Amino acid sequence: MIPIPDPLRQTLEAGVTTLAWCWIVTRRDGAVSGFTDHDRPLTVAGVTCEPGGGFEAGETRSGDGPGRGAVFGVLTSDVITPGDLDNGVWDSARVEVWRVDWSEPALAFRAFTGELGAAKRGVAGFEAELTGLSARLDRIIGRVFARACDAELGDGRCGVDLETPGWRGTGAAGLVLAPGVITASGLEAFASAWFSHGVIDWTGGANAGARQRVTDHRAGPDGAVLTLDPAPAAPVAAGDAFTVTAGCDKAFATCTDKFANGLNFRGCPHMPGNDLILRAASSERVRDGGKR
Repeated sequence: MIPIPDPLRQTLEAGVTTLAWCWIVTRRDGAVSGFTDHDRPLTVAGVTCEPGGGFEAGETRSGDGPGRGAVFGVLTSDVITPGDLDNGVWDSARVEVWRVDWSEPALAFRAFTGELGAAKRGVAGFEAELTGLSARLDRIIGRVFARACDAELGDGRCGVDLETPGWRGTGAAGLVLAPGVITASGLEAFASAWFSHGVIDWTGGANAGARQRVTDHRAGPDGAVLTLDPAPAAPVAAGDAFTVTAGCDKAFATCTDKFANGLNFRGCPHMPGNDLILRAASSERVRDGGKR
């Protein structure tokens, strides 16, 4: 049971409307920020919760499993920036949700404690899942058998050295063809799809310091065309510099043919699929497992 101060309990039972929500967020780097949906700052648990541009409560559910909910916000806060959302700075941050009597902020109780999931950014706002701390017990520990590799390109389990020439390219933005789709110069030496599933790091322009996933790379006579997800938070201008890293689609063929790294492949490419159960006995003349 959540302990509620008696004066605040009486206020709640009286049905008055001097209540506000406050969120105290502690990021993984230790930075602490406070937000409220009230129209003036409120100090809760020693943290000043700022109004405007912070969080807005979504539906929160609890039952036999961990509590789950959502928070929404607009990108007007000096603390929450589009670049930080894109770079995962706020992912897995600890969140304390407080119910506060704004006429007397000392009357408050902590209604929920959890952490933020990955934040999804839109044009003017963001949404993030809010889960209870017990959700950590639902996380998969260990490995899952799958055909695709479960390592990240360049990490210790993968072993590919991304500093080797050929795995990175530098260029500059050209035209913006659509939200998240740009032309780029400086990548003429790389074949189409070389940077698909890779990462672009902006080193110049309004997006400097931010990064996005490259979902598609196409070489063309007028330069490369890159599709980015999510779209850059700030407008991209011609000449904005970037560094882009080769991508991997986690397939065994890509690991062996593109990176010559088949010995470190962290998947099970020859694992039979569910379709094997449905095959007739005479559907294959050769049954050596080579196509499974």
